[in-house]
Amino acid sequence: MATASNPLSEIIDGVSIPFAYKMGYMINSYREPSFRSIEAKFGLTRPEILTLIFLYHRDGISASEICDFSGHLKNNISRAVTALEKKALIKRESHPKDQRRLVLLITKEGRKMHNLFMPGLKKREAAMMACLSKDEQATLENLLRKLCANSASWRDIEHI
Repeated sequence: MATASNPLSEIIDGVSIPFAYKMGYMINSYREPSFRSIEAKFGLTRPEILTLIFLYHRDGISASEICDFSGHLKNNISRAVTALEKKALIKRESHPKDQRRLVLLITKEGRKMHNLFMPGLKKREAAMMACLSKDEQATLENLLRKLCANSASWRDIEHI
């Protein structure tokens, strides 16, 4: 149990899932305030932000591909796509090789919106990483890339 003298360290260091818990703590500490700020300033929900980030870097993918990659629920991404389309930040088009399949494309306004909120996310990431040396940051990036590349091997393990 956490004490008044050092409650965070006792929780962070005392859980039975030390890696997942620390990564979750770190990402929640980064993501939650960041996304709340973007929602307040720009009126975008978390799934909308995620969708814009995806399309900015990989235009022309389907909503289901965003779900598959991100792990977000289809109904949340579907609502985000509808909302972003109403805001003219993205558009849907038929896939060039399969007219039955719809792909999502970020609009010029969507790119502008992405460019409005991204500097704040970058600034917050820089602040988060400031306690690490350049070598430590490179090592962490390589380790995270390796964990991400291996995620398919553990993603579908049954949980309780």
